[in-house]
Amino acid sequence: MALGAREDLGDARFVGIETLSDSGSTPDACVRRALTRGFDFVSVSVAIDEFATSVDPSTYPAKPLTHGDRALSGSEWSTRVVLRCSPEVERLAGAGDARGTRALNRELKWAAHVGAHAVAMNINAGDPTLIGRLLGSHVASVGETTRVWARTRMSGDKAFDDDAYRRWAATSAACDENSNVRAYLHITGAPKERREWERWLGERVAACALSVDSFVPNARGFPVLPKELQALVRAMFERGIQVVLTDYNESGVAAKKITPESVENEGERVSGDAAHSFRLYWEYLVYIFRGIEPLSEQALAEVPYRDHLQAPLQPLMDNLESVTYETFERDASKYIQYEEAVRCALLDVVDEDQEGTVMVVGAGRGPLVRASLRAAERARRKIIVYALEKNPNAIVTLQHLLVEEGWQEAVHIIPGDMRTAKLDAKADVLVSELLGSFGDNELSPECLDGAQRFLKPTGVSIPRSYESFIAPIVSAKLHDAVVACKDKKALETPYVVQFHKTFSIGGPKSVWKFEHPNHDGCIDNERYARVSWSHSEIGDISTTLHGFAAYFDSTLYNGPAGHVRCSIHPASHTMGPTGEPMFSWFPMYFPIRSPILIDSRSASSIEFVIWRRVDVHKMWYEWAVTAPSRGHVHNLNGQSYWIGL
Repeated sequence: MALGAREDLGDARFVGIETLSDSGSTPDACVRRALTRGFDFVSVSVAIDEFATSVDPSTYPAKPLTHGDRALSGSEWSTRVVLRCSPEVERLAGAGDARGTRALNRELKWAAHVGAHAVAMNINAGDPTLIGRLLGSHVASVGETTRVWARTRMSGDKAFDDDAYRRWAATSAACDENSNVRAYLHITGAPKERREWERWLGERVAACALSVDSFVPNARGFPVLPKELQALVRAMFERGIQVVLTDYNESGVAAKKITPESVENEGERVSGDAAHSFRLYWEYLVYIFRGIEPLSEQALAEVPYRDHLQAPLQPLMDNLESVTYETFERDASKYIQYEEAVRCALLDVVDEDQEGTVMVVGAGRGPLVRASLRAAERARRKIIVYALEKNPNAIVTLQHLLVEEGWQEAVHIIPGDMRTAKLDAKADVLVSELLGSFGDNELSPECLDGAQRFLKPTGVSIPRSYESFIAPIVSAKLHDAVVACKDKKALETPYVVQFHKTFSIGGPKSVWKFEHPNHDGCIDNERYARVSWSHSEIGDISTTLHGFAAYFDSTLYNGPAGHVRCSIHPASHTMGPTGEPMFSWFPMYFPIRSPILIDSRSASSIEFVIWRRVDVHKMWYEWAVTAPSRGHVHNLNGQSYWIGL
């Protein structure tokens, strides 16, 4: 019985159980017991007796060490069972003992043979490099048959938990960040600082084993989680990460549980199978799961784009398709901001008794034309709108709009590229929506520099300016997706991404800014920036750097009539009238070739350098990490990615 019927939280709606009392029971008996008690899958030992396992596989023992594969069907093994390796085998293998290594391989291969959903191995002891090598070797030999869950503990002790994170990072690095080796958090206590557990949200976490030790009794004696662990479990659910209730620990000792017999349930004691020792904990997880706010219609529409790599648009080199225009036109919040910016500009630069000129450059299918006409009506200004557009297909839509909306007297369509189009008119207000996720990445500087010749000396540009920001992030899922492309170019290409399983190591920092109109005698749109995050800004925790998030913050207009902004910066993200964030732009992701451990013990800082390069035919970015270690320059000379002029 899943925690709830919701589909928007992925596999998190399925909850597992792991109990020491199941040790020695057959897998089919464990599965039946779990299902009748409301759980969806079970964690059981590979071995019949996990605490008395033979580690000498040189000869076959008189009796089988594992349960038979016919105990369950193939579909039951793959959906109902997570197998766990034997503690003694884990200990010996982690210490480099040859017998332990052979025995561990035998257990891992058995899990692959039966097609178990996953096989869990404890990595809290032993050499992480040895363990990572063993796990990587196993996954390489069986392919994607079975995932490995690397079990590491979160106790609430800062030093212990930081060491556990470093062990996970070292294990993952040793198996070359294999996407089939995932963290399995065994939670026994709540971290004191939120960042201590939030860093795991960007890691490759398959599930968390929530120990009954981490619960506390409430005033009525029922088990509940401390506030910080409630937030942790809720965050796991929201990211599709499964929970396993467990009383199992590395020492083979069962934790003391709060049982139904010890508390009153609305004045009545529960009994029978409903009174099993995990029942109250399961009910509490149901309560947390069902208490998560349902996603809005907009958020549901964005779910398929979460952590999905998309190539940035090239609207100057390519003509956009109708469905692309349609998607962006749904973002009412953006056009509300643009309308307000045009209204303020008209109030400041066009007298009440004059006719103003608004020029929309890159008019697309007309949303900014419509916004400008609404703004003029609100400002009580009479205007003429010139709509410049290079896409012949979008011009057809504009021609239809002139008739359908009765714009024939107010709007003039000008086909052509704004940089070269011939037009005698001069504008009071030049309006464009050429901004990309990084501000300048869709060539807004080059396009607006070419179009500013249309402005009157007193004219204004909307946007007035835009600033680009960079932030270091943990995002194993994004790095895995880039590596999966198996192409060097993929690791040197920035992507548009709706971040989901991501953790920000440090806050966004400005790298450069563009202003329009640009009155420099010699316009140069190349840029260079060096930004850093100190140890104190990162915090006293270890993390893994997987790349950089990129954002923009734009001033659409700033004058006596008002200041209007448009931003995807996390601290100033533009919100719509209903409280929904603007969705026209997802952030960008700049990958790095190899993840870098940011070790709290060495007081590491992060330093990042980035170039914006331009030649006659293209614009491109180059970037590199220079601290805590120096890496190569990505995309040198635009060898992997560029934007055509």
